[in-house]
Amino acid sequence: MKALILTSGGPVAARIVNAWLAGGNSVSALWVGQKMQRRAFQDDRVLGLGAPTWSVTALARRHRIPIETHPKLSAWKDAEAALERLNADVLITAMTLEIVPRSVLSRFEGRAVNFHPALLPHYRGPSPRIGMMLDDTASLHGGVTLHCLSPEIDKGDIVGARTVPYDATQGFINWDVRLARAAGDLVEHELASYLRGKVTATPQPAASGSYRRTDKADVTLSAEHSAERTKWLCDRLGETGLLRLKSENAAKKPQRVASFLRTLGPRSLKPQRSGMFTMDFDSADARVRVGRHFQGMQALGYLRAIAQTRRDEP
Repeated sequence: MKALILTSGGPVAARIVNAWLAGGNSVSALWVGQKMQRRAFQDDRVLGLGAPTWSVTALARRHRIPIETHPKLSAWKDAEAALERLNADVLITAMTLEIVPRSVLSRFEGRAVNFHPALLPHYRGPSPRIGMMLDDTASLHGGVTLHCLSPEIDKGDIVGARTVPYDATQGFINWDVRLARAAGDLVEHELASYLRGKVTATPQPAASGSYRRTDKADVTLSAEHSAERTKWLCDRLGETGLLRLKSENAAKKPQRVASFLRTLGPRSLKPQRSGMFTMDFDSADARVRVGRHFQGMQALGYLRAIAQTRRDEP
């Protein structure tokens, strides 16, 4: 079968693409929203140098799959013409913020699915992994759900799921690698069976579950956080590449944070100090030092995690 895949890249999406292709299927195109293109595949390209089957861009290059950008789907006047040109049998959304409108879904009746990185009906919404980390519930609701796409966000019938609890001793990247493996397994088994009519999707329980939205404040360190909370956030979110330190100068952009290094002492009442690799600032109750996050650091972390768990790879 031929799929159109909407994605923003990343290991989870790559393992979905890889498993789909390994099953003898093809991909007509990878669609990426215009707002996501610039940042979406930066680390993905680095990851592709060491682990091609874990990189969307590497897979696209190897299998000659076009990566096409598009405007917001609900406002895209030429969407129907683009879909007609691609002539895809199946629509797959994987790690994308795009909301697919009814006009697009109607072209893939019974053949439009999404991979959601949480155990639905819990943690519906655009950032379930970060939401679970912030709520400290990733060990309870961590996993991947394959469900039918519907006009309502993440409320479509469930085709299959894999439980993948978060382990704080291993960290976010290790967890994401295990989520990616689970997503690939769902493609190989449940998705293949569903598209052949051998598996029936099950409605989600009515009036159950949760919707979790995160914003920039949730992933931004500042003087309002205690040293303990600062360390907790760094330990949980430093590997995501999303954690930022709010600048005391409103004209400067927040700097990306990778790790908590140490408590330097009591509050010094001195301004923030940014070095080549570290940043010092006053938290609510102490002077602390954090490590800076650099481009490519996350990809290297994924390469290490993939190597560590390679013996479990299908």
